[in-house]
This record gives sequence, C-alpha cells and structure tokens, in this order.
Amino acid sequence: MIITANSIFVFGRKGPTMIAQLLKTTLLALPVAGLLALAPVAFAYDYEDYDDESPHARMHDSLEAQHEATHDELEAQHETAHQYPMTARQHRALHRALEQEHRAAHHDLRDQHEDSHDQDYEDQD
Repeated sequence: MIITANSIFVFGRKGPTMIAQLLKTTLLALPVAGLLALAPVAFAYDYEDYDDESPHARMHDSLEAQHEATHDELEAQHETAHQYPMTARQHRALHRALEQEHRAAHHDLRDQHEDSHDQDYEDQD
C-alpha cells in the first residue's frame, strides 16, 4: 500500500483505508475487465469446431496426413530392416537409401504444396 504524506493530510484518519479500498478495487477490476475484453478475441478464430474448413486448410491437412504416413512407412521399413543382421557397410547403405527416400518424399510434398498454392493464385486472377 502506498501512502504519501499528502494523502494522510487531505483525507485525515480515514485516508489510508480509503486508498487501500480503492487500490484493492482497481487491482481486482483491471484483470477482470481485461479478461472480459480479451476473451472473445482469443476464441474468435477457433476453427477446430467447424466442419466447413476452407479448401486451402483441407489441402494442408491432406499434405500433413501424407507427410505423417510417409514418416510412418519409412520408420516401419527402418524397424523391419534392423530385425536382420547386417554389416556396418550394409547398415550405412540402408540409412542412405532411407534418407534419400525421405528427401524425395519431402520434395514431392513441397512440390504438391507449391502447385496447390499456384492454383489458388490462378483462381484469384
């Protein structure tokens, strides 16, 4: 609680309690007012509940699903290959092949993504 000499002089004996009450009210009212003012803005763009996603968002969801499926497939190939004995040279060759396939899948997804954006821009013209 902040009490200055002037506030005690002006308000007399009731001054400090009046200031304390005002301070408590202000410190309570500001956060509550902030929550009431900002809560609608925070939830305004919650698209999770809507079934009518934009075609752009659906395309991104599809690419993300393909990306996850590719990673799962490569991980399964990796786990399967490690069930069998192999030399260090074969092991390095396996990892090089998996990394090459991984890069190719990422390039393919990136190309699909860019093509879909190019189509979006063409549709706007």
